[in-house]
Amino acid sequence: MKLQRVDPRDDQAVTESLALAEAARGVDTPWSPPQTRRAFVASLVHGWDGEPGEQWLYRNSDGQVVGRLSLHFPQRDNTHMASLEVLVHPGERRKGHGTALLTEGLERVRQAGRRLAIAGTVAEPGASAFAERHGFTRASVEVQRRQDLSTVDHARIAELREAARQAASDYTLLRFVGAVPDDLVDDVAGLTAAMNDAPTDDYEIEDEVYDAKRIRAFEAAQEAAGTRLYRLVARLGNGGPLAGHTIVGVPEDLPGWAWQFDTAVAREHRGHRLGLLLKAEMVAWLQEAEPDVRRIDTWNAESNAHMIAVNEQLGYRIWARYYGWQRRL
Repeated sequence: MKLQRVDPRDDQAVTESLALAEAARGVDTPWSPPQTRRAFVASLVHGWDGEPGEQWLYRNSDGQVVGRLSLHFPQRDNTHMASLEVLVHPGERRKGHGTALLTEGLERVRQAGRRLAIAGTVAEPGASAFAERHGFTRASVEVQRRQDLSTVDHARIAELREAARQAASDYTLLRFVGAVPDDLVDDVAGLTAAMNDAPTDDYEIEDEVYDAKRIRAFEAAQEAAGTRLYRLVARLGNGGPLAGHTIVGVPEDLPGWAWQFDTAVAREHRGHRLGLLLKAEMVAWLQEAEPDVRRIDTWNAESNAHMIAVNEQLGYRIWARYYGWQRRL
């Protein structure tokens, strides 16, 4: 296949890739906002947290972009696997382009010495049939929920916040915008590692490894994307160990939107309703700091009953489902 790697400095390639993504979004996930140019370029340079992947454009004989292949090869952990995404323009589907791109992607994963390929799709029959036809098995169901701050019951959230404060009366909350202080970054890395306790269903994956360098890389990636980070941290007493945190990202170029990132509580501090306290307190903070935010989206494995219960108490409602797929190579 003749593929062109998308260079973040190549304005034309960036524009073409974004146009393809927007055409597909309008058909596949119209409930989600478009990706901004700034966020897309940042993803090419920084990835999610300092490990950028590869993206390749696929053109037809007339030079028009009809699809793209995205690959990511983890370096810190899970070096046995790679993730891939195949995207075909809606007007060019069912012509074999998706199969050609997937075949190429799987071969590149093999050549890289990885023995597991993972991918995700919207939970709909056509995408599922495509994945199964190419030897993938379903490993997880993920649910996208949305909290609409213009209609949510803020009085109820305040009640929940107060009840959680009483249950967690031994803890104090710290607020950070952007990067966390240097003297806490190692402890925050430890909190982030608590995310490894979240269900991974049937994925054949390992725990992710977090350290201060990875936290700083995540913060740098979000800053480059134009996303302001709001992080609430719970600590025992006024100077005790960190116990839990929650993070929300507010994109500067998408007015009204926000993303719920990690919420994690260290094992030894569970049972004090800290997860509920952190997320309810975040709603109050965002009302003060980001009054224009109306929609907060979050994603959880459907099997993550505890976090789903917290989210639903706070007014999150199901918006879409996605399937996670894997194939051994």
